[in-house]
Amino acid sequence: MNKYLFRYGFVKGKEIRYNILTTGSFKLSGPGGETSTPINIEMIISQLIEDCDENKALIKVCIEKAVAECDIPKENMPEVGKSYIMETDSLGNCKWVDGKAGWQGAEHSLMRFPENEIEIGDTWVQMVEDAAGSAPPFYNRYRLNGRDRKNPDLIIFSSEIYSGHPDLRESRNLGKSSFTFNLADKWIQDSDVRIKHEYMFPVPQRPDILLKGKTVLNVDMERIL
Repeated sequence: MNKYLFRYGFVKGKEIRYNILTTGSFKLSGPGGETSTPINIEMIISQLIEDCDENKALIKVCIEKAVAECDIPKENMPEVGKSYIMETDSLGNCKWVDGKAGWQGAEHSLMRFPENEIEIGDTWVQMVEDAAGSAPPFYNRYRLNGRDRKNPDLIIFSSEIYSGHPDLRESRNLGKSSFTFNLADKWIQDSDVRIKHEYMFPVPQRPDILLKGKTVLNVDMERIL
């Protein structure tokens, strides 16, 4: 069986644009009742490689459009026209230079490859930190599924998302995702993420009272040709 070595490819000045649809909800319940905040935001972002070598790149990510189809507070909306700098290596290990990403779910915009060659059916585990720095890291168990039947330049991956390392009994399955990688230009073609996360946390100033939170997040990212 064929083995593959996957790496992102960097070309200075190259720009890629995506349409991103983020939907879901955030629910909070406690002694005072339950509140629910819907999430429904459509965005267009661009990724411009400003500087690079073979192994790493500085990428300017600009939010070109952000439209909400529900009543979302302005402070929770991505800021149109604002740019963020993302530093990434050829494996997809990335960080936001100013410490904050431009939108919720930005940590799912790249997948992470293993250092070694892999073949169809192989799996590997990578830890992914929350891009906004507001939540604990999670883990992806990736799987190489194979080539797209209609376009052999497209490689399909899937992943399961966990609260901790998948081999630990206490880790909870939070959702799943899929990625399509374009071999021709060595970049993500599209992706989709489905997450459902429930958790408990104390009320500020009243640690004896616990609130229950539930986040449902769907992120669909499609390349604009």
